[in-house]
Amino acid sequence: MGVCEFSALSPLLETRAKKRLQANAQNVIVCALPYFCGDYPQRNVARYAICDDYHQTGGALLNEICAELAENFPGQAFQPFIDVSPIPEVKAAHLAGLGVIGLHGQLILSGWGAYAFIGCVVTDLELEPSQPAFDSCLECEACIKACPTKALGRRSLCRELCRSHITQKTGQLTDWEQNEIKSGKMVWGCDICLEACPLNRNAAITPLKCMRRSPLPILSRENLDEATQRKAYGYRGKKVLERNLTLLGL
Repeated sequence: MGVCEFSALSPLLETRAKKRLQANAQNVIVCALPYFCGDYPQRNVARYAICDDYHQTGGALLNEICAELAENFPGQAFQPFIDVSPIPEVKAAHLAGLGVIGLHGQLILSGWGAYAFIGCVVTDLELEPSQPAFDSCLECEACIKACPTKALGRRSLCRELCRSHITQKTGQLTDWEQNEIKSGKMVWGCDICLEACPLNRNAAITPLKCMRRSPLPILSRENLDEATQRKAYGYRGKKVLERNLTLLGL
């Protein structure tokens, strides 16, 4: 974890969660939550979706942290956020010294690679800010070259071309989008740019038990009901997942 000044994060993201921010916010405690739970050569979901839903597991960890902080610093406010957040998380994590920002736009941590969720605790507590990580990624452009649809640029992403985005879309897909799902062979997500990054090789297994619990690398019709209750893609509902399974002949 590390600390960055709240004022350094403008402009904030416009989300409904923004109303939970305290008016006198001073700092952000930024936590990296590694999720790599092992290499699964046979899988049809992105690595972040193999573990249980990080909104629930990561949210529970942040709530524990906030409760302990509130006990030790009575009268101070601590507001947790994960994913659906007004905080630009990657920028905050970089400023808090947790890692560098890769050309693929994601945070890269030493030892963990880009396989980590980011959680934030906004507080009015006075804290000493951490030093930003001044190293850079290798800028080898391996991630950009590996992207099969050319969706990825130097720290830019065309969502409409991104296979991960396409697997999450609702409604009718174009013929091209359907073919991209078939070519990618993934029911949910796409890790190609991350797998191409040299800094993601030999990533350490997460020490967090909640991220290693009940891994599910293969999504099927047989486990779909259970999976949508426990995994991050459950928010999208079964209809999109069933469509993707059908496109893959599963």
